[in-house]
Amino acid sequence: MIPILRSSASRLLAITAASTLIALMASRLLLLAWFADRWVSDQLCTLLVLGLRVDLIVVGILLSVPVLLWPLLAWARTAAVWWVLARAWIGVIALAMLLLEVSTPSFLLEYEARPNHLAVEYLRDWDSILPMLWTGFRVPLLTGAAVLGVGSLALVRWLLRRPSASALPAYALLLWPLLIAGDVLLIRGTLDHRPANPAMFARWPDQMLNQLALNSAYSFGYAVYALRHERSAADVYGRLDDAELLAWLREDPRFSTSPQERPSWHRQSPRRVRERPLNLIVVVEESLGADFSARLGGRGLTPELDRWASRGIWFERIYATGTRSARGLEAIVAGFPPSPAPAVLKREKAQEDFATLASVLGEAGYRSRFIYGGGAHFDNMRGFFLGNGFDQVIERGDFVNPRHVGSWGVSDEDLFERALAETDAAVARGERFFHLVFSSSHHEPFDFPPGRLPSDAGEPGSADGAVRYADFALGRFLDDAARRPWFADTLLLVVADHDVRVYGDAVIPLRRFQIPALIVGADVEPLRVRSLASQIDLAPTLLSLAGVDAWTPFPGRDLLATLPEFGVADGPEPRALMQFDDRFAWLTDGELLVLHAGGVGERWVVTASGEPTSPAALSEPQRRRLLAKASLGDWLYARRAYALGAASSRPPSMAAARAAEPRG
Repeated sequence: MIPILRSSASRLLAITAASTLIALMASRLLLLAWFADRWVSDQLCTLLVLGLRVDLIVVGILLSVPVLLWPLLAWARTAAVWWVLARAWIGVIALAMLLLEVSTPSFLLEYEARPNHLAVEYLRDWDSILPMLWTGFRVPLLTGAAVLGVGSLALVRWLLRRPSASALPAYALLLWPLLIAGDVLLIRGTLDHRPANPAMFARWPDQMLNQLALNSAYSFGYAVYALRHERSAADVYGRLDDAELLAWLREDPRFSTSPQERPSWHRQSPRRVRERPLNLIVVVEESLGADFSARLGGRGLTPELDRWASRGIWFERIYATGTRSARGLEAIVAGFPPSPAPAVLKREKAQEDFATLASVLGEAGYRSRFIYGGGAHFDNMRGFFLGNGFDQVIERGDFVNPRHVGSWGVSDEDLFERALAETDAAVARGERFFHLVFSSSHHEPFDFPPGRLPSDAGEPGSADGAVRYADFALGRFLDDAARRPWFADTLLLVVADHDVRVYGDAVIPLRRFQIPALIVGADVEPLRVRSLASQIDLAPTLLSLAGVDAWTPFPGRDLLATLPEFGVADGPEPRALMQFDDRFAWLTDGELLVLHAGGVGERWVVTASGEPTSPAALSEPQRRRLLAKASLGDWLYARRAYALGAASSRPPSMAAARAAEPRG
C-alpha cells in the first residue's frame, strides 16, 4: 500500500491536515499571547492539549468529503471528479475557517466568545447588521473583505488547475474502510459513548479560557448545528403576541412593574430573615419517581428517604417538569419553565450570563460547585454550569481510587463522600457555598457496587436493586451530614430529576411526573406539604428559606409565601406544569389543561385516583391563556430576558431600588 500513501491524493489529505493543525494552533497561540493576563502558566499545557483535540475534530470534518468519495480514485473516469469535489470542499471550508479566525479578535473583545450563535444571527440579518459593523468594526470588516477577496481568487485559481486523471490501483479501495474509521474517530473527538461537544473542553469558570481552547470553525459550526436542531413553542403550538403573553405574566403582582424587556425580573425578599444566610446543598437523585416511596403511596424501595421525610419539609405533590435529566436540572437550578424546545443546558443562547441559583448566589458572595460522578460533558452540563455561576465542576475523572466505577460514573457512595469532603473544605475556608450534587447509580444499566445490599434487595443490573442502593447511599450521606457542625447552617434539598420511565395511556401520565422532594437541615421543622408544587418553585423557595435577598428572573413561586401549609391564606391557586413530548400541561386541583401540537387545547377532569378523564375543548380565551403559559420559557430564552449580568446591567427600576436601599 506504500504507493497509495505516496500518491498525490494521499499527499493532498496529509498536507490539508497538517496545514490546518498548524494554522489553528498558530492562531490560538497568538490569542493566548494577546490575552496573557487571563491565564497562568500551569493552565497552558491543558489549553494546548484541549485545543489540539478540537482542531483534530475540524480536520476530520475538512477531510470528510474527500474520504467519503475515496473510491472514485479507483477508476480513471471518476478520478478527476474526486479531485474537483475534494478541492472545492477543502477550499470553501478553509476560506470560511480563515474568515472566522480573522473575525475572532473582535468577537472576543466584544462578547468574550468566539463566533457563535450571534454570528449566525448576524448572517441572517445582514442588511441590518452591516451598518453597525461599518460604524463600530470598520477595520475588522475591511480586513475580512480583503481576506474574502484574496481567498476567493486563490480558491478559483486552485479549482481551475487541471485535476489528475490517473487512477490509483484497484487495491486502493482496501484503504477506504481505514480512512472512514479514522475520520469518524477524529470527528467524534472521543472514544466515549457520546461525541464531543463544547462542554467537554470547558475546564474553567473564566469563559475566556474555555473559548481559547476552542477554535472558531468549531464554535461557529456547533452553533449552526445547535440552532438547526432547536424548535420553539411557537413552532409547535402557534404564535402569541408579546402583549398577550406580557398581560398574562403581569397578573402576578411580582411582575407588575418589571420592565418589558425583562418581564420576570423581580426582587424576592426572604420569608426567613437571617443575620447570615444559610449554605445550600441540592442533591438531585437520578430517576427517582414517587412510585418508589412508601410515603408517597409507592412500593417502599426508599426506606432511608422515607425515614428522613419526617425530619424536614416533605412535599407530597410536587411534579417534575419533564422526562429528562437536562429538563429537571434546568427547572431545579435555573427555575426555568419547560417547553417543547431542548432544555436550556443545551441551547446556544443560554451558555453564558443565564440566571441560575449559582449566579444569583454568586452576587451574594457564595461559591458554587457541581459535583457529579459521571462525565459532566453529558447534556452540556459542564459548559452550562461553568458559564452560569458555578466556580468548579467535579466529575468522574476527578475522583481518586473510587470504590466502584459503572457505566455512568462512580458509585453514589463515592459521590457523597466527595460531596462531604468538598463541603468540609469549604467550611474550613470560611466560604458560603452552594453545592449541586447529581447522582447516577439509579440509571440504566443500573450498575452499582456488589455486596452493599442484602441479597433480597436486588443485584447490580436490576432497577429495584439500583434504587435501593441509591437510597442506601443517600441515607448514609444525610446521616453523616447531620453529624457535621455545618449542618446547623446549611439547607439540604433532596429532589429527583424525573421518574425512571414515563409512560401510560393517559394524555399526561401524572403519576409518572410525581417526584419526592425534601428539605432538611438548619432550623427546618418537620412539615408535610400536601399542596401542588412544581420543580420550578424550588429555586425561589430555597432562596427564601435560606434568607437570601435577591433579584431573580425565576417565574416559579416562593412556596413559603404562597402555600397554606406555610400560613398563607390568600395565595394563588397551587399548580404544577409539565412538558410531555409535544404536550404542555397545567395541573391544578381536579383539573388538567393540556395544549397539543397545533395549538389544540383541552380540559381534563382529574379524578380522586389522579387519572385525567372526561376531556372537553377549551374556549378560545382559555386556549390562548394556556398558550401564554406554554410559551413563557421560549419567550424568555429567545429575548435573553433571563440574562443576569452585573449589577449595573439590571433593569433601571431594579438598579435604582438597590441604590436607594439603606446600608449597614
